[in-house]
Amino acid sequence: MTTITRTWLGRSVLIAGVAALGLFASVFFVAAELAQAWVYTAGFLVVLGAVVLAAAARLREHGERPTLRPLTRLGWWAVGLAAGGAVLLVGGPLLIRLFVAPIETGFIPASPALLALGAMLAAGIVAATAWFRRAERSLLVLLTIVPALFALYLMVGEFVFPH
Repeated sequence: MTTITRTWLGRSVLIAGVAALGLFASVFFVAAELAQAWVYTAGFLVVLGAVVLAAAARLREHGERPTLRPLTRLGWWAVGLAAGGAVLLVGGPLLIRLFVAPIETGFIPASPALLALGAMLAAGIVAATAWFRRAERSLLVLLTIVPALFALYLMVGEFVFPH
């Protein structure tokens, strides 16, 4: 805990994390459904800001400059998983629609989308590991955390707001 609060950036990360937890908890106390959705979305945006602040704090603590290309093997894996997930999310349903005749109801299996969300989530986990444990400093690797948060946003949202 003391390593987080040593600098003002670290304290900002801690404050943003507490604010995100407060937003997520307040979703259950807001009455209007539209307001719940906005509070839920704001919570994920605050988490994204906390991740960016934590990455900036790590760079500043070590006195490093960010790069564009990944420097570690985990960084390349994160970029590859995110790219594969994005291609699968867009191209998977299109390929199924082209090559598989829809059932009478027009139902198209969602398995490529679920695989894509899983790949994006895995990319974010690998990116966070590469950035905070393996001294990765590539902005491209840090950018792969965004699709991971988007995948997490969608998956958790399905449970919080069932329809």
